[in-house]
Amino acid sequence: MSPISLPHLRALIGLQVRYLGRQWIVIEVVDSPPSLVLEADTPASVIQADMHGRPWEYTVETRMIPVLTEDQTGLSDELLALEILEA
Repeated sequence: MSPISLPHLRALIGLQVRYLGRQWIVIEVVDSPPSLVLEADTPASVIQADMHGRPWEYTVETRMIPVLTEDQTGLSDELLALEILEA
């Protein structure tokens, strides 16, 4: 049994969080494996490569944070490292 449900995770969408010293916005919840998708809250963008590895377009930086540990029995360290900045 999971220690957190998908409806609880979806309630986090739109929140600003701090992760690895930077501000991010939770933009999506992935069902399997349960993960949060964060988008950088800074105007800086990164260059995204095409399928051949050549620079193609600028895009906003994103990160995927696993919700559960690898054995699916507890919350991941990455999730616990998130600091909610506004509720």
